[in-house]
Amino acid sequence: MKKLLTTLLMLTCVFGLTACGQEVKSVFDGADVQQSLKNQALVAYDYVSTTDADMEDAAIFTEEQLEELAIEMRVSGIDLESEDVNYGPITTGSAVVTGINSYRNSIKELGLVSDVNSADVLVEQKDKEFIVSIPLKGSIHNGSFEVIYDRNLHATSFTTNVEYTMAESMTKAGTNTLIGMGTVFAMLIVIMIIIYGFAIIPKIQASAEAKKQAKTATEASVDNAIQGIVEREEDVTDDLELIAVIAAAIAASEGATSTDGFVVRSIKRIR
Repeated sequence: MKKLLTTLLMLTCVFGLTACGQEVKSVFDGADVQQSLKNQALVAYDYVSTTDADMEDAAIFTEEQLEELAIEMRVSGIDLESEDVNYGPITTGSAVVTGINSYRNSIKELGLVSDVNSADVLVEQKDKEFIVSIPLKGSIHNGSFEVIYDRNLHATSFTTNVEYTMAESMTKAGTNTLIGMGTVFAMLIVIMIIIYGFAIIPKIQASAEAKKQAKTATEASVDNAIQGIVEREEDVTDDLELIAVIAAAIAASEGATSTDGFVVRSIKRIR
């Protein structure tokens, strides 16, 4: 029994190694697949470049609407007159919306695009994906429409690229550099002003506090002066009464009936 199990195990290993040595054929192999992807990319370009739908953002669509949009692109390649069914790529509605927006954003710089020649369509294989590129000849700039397929031959991306001259590329790079550096310096200046403000704020607070204290002291001195004047008036009133009393006493001691005959010029307290 043990010999039988050992023999079966060895046969299983041999067949397993044989299977590992076989070459696995890729889904990308074959001219038919590449030609089919070229046709699908042409259908996608035709749909993206001619649609009039208002598609600003995929977020405004429901899942059902996006699914209908993807199906619409796929069946848009059917030629009813010749009965030649040329289906577009299997894709998602969000990828379609992104592709339409990309084309709309690029068409201003491309200008008027001439008819596409199917013979110029290029197919490039990278790892587990295909990149199909359709050259575009515009009245302002040339460009390309690219469709990326995954390992299941589903279109995952539609992108319109604009080809700039070296001078234009350098100008854009310089502009972006200046904007970036300008933004950085502007933020540094703002930060410097904030830090400088931290040093000024205590001085402003101290100055305001000093003014407040000076105002309080002035008000206190004015109050004290007023109080002193009032006290002096009270003292003067008391002195006048005292003078009248003393004058009356002197007049009585002299036998006079009035104080007209003398004047009390000063009074000194004798301790």
